[in-house]
Amino acid sequence: MEKEVAQKAIAYFEEGFNCSESMLKGYLDVYGKDPNLGAAASGFGGGIGGKGITCGAVSGAVIAIGLHYNRQSSADKKLYSKVRENSRELIEQFSDINTSSYCKDLQPYDLTTMNGREKLHSDPAVVAKCKSYLASAATLLVKAID
Repeated sequence: MEKEVAQKAIAYFEEGFNCSESMLKGYLDVYGKDPNLGAAASGFGGGIGGKGITCGAVSGAVIAIGLHYNRQSSADKKLYSKVRENSRELIEQFSDINTSSYCKDLQPYDLTTMNGREKLHSDPAVVAKCKSYLASAATLLVKAID
């Protein structure tokens, strides 16, 4: 499953979706969830609103973890704990693999502007790195939910 999620996420990224959208849409496709939910990740690209905070591949994966476990009751503390623990582990493991989970540390562009986003997408070396971040986040996501 991890390979399928990664391939789908990378394909969406190549199509022009941000990393968070791409990761979430890859998960939604492979796990047969409502594709319209992918829009929930739109504001998380570029490190949340382009601010360079959490990498979009990570935030998309964390959203997917929440959707996967589907906690519907605030009284379900056990499930809430599982989602938090799996999310935290994903972030920590992503940081260990990629040296950081912060977008601003993982790529050189100012993503607060669309110009910065265009520069990122026209830089083959950075695009390749972003694809590798999507692949590692996909692997960690599948491990977190299976």
